[in-house]
Amino acid sequence: MTTILKRLGWPYWLLSLVLGIGFPIMLRNLAIGGMWRSGIIYGLLYSVIAGVLGSLVKRRGDAWWLLFVLPILFAIGVFLSGPQYAIYFAAVYLCIGYLSYGLTTKKGE
Repeated sequence: MTTILKRLGWPYWLLSLVLGIGFPIMLRNLAIGGMWRSGIIYGLLYSVIAGVLGSLVKRRGDAWWLLFVLPILFAIGVFLSGPQYAIYFAAVYLCIGYLSYGLTTKKGE
């Protein structure tokens, strides 16, 4: 059972579920302005997280398809909680994760 969970990359799934679906829904219920939500949280914080995840996927030698988990779950979370224009951030996170994945070297290389 643990090998199956490791192969599926459960930490990436868990983090992506919390940040991708749970956090946007929670932000909708808080009294945060659009500038803070879109600019600082979605624009800056999530971009850093996507870069770190891309780097971790490469360093740990995990499957490359795990790069898609955060952007897809984020798109679902934003679709459920709005604003609709924030769905475009999912493509940005995918690009940042892919760049980080490509620019990171594995241990021993």
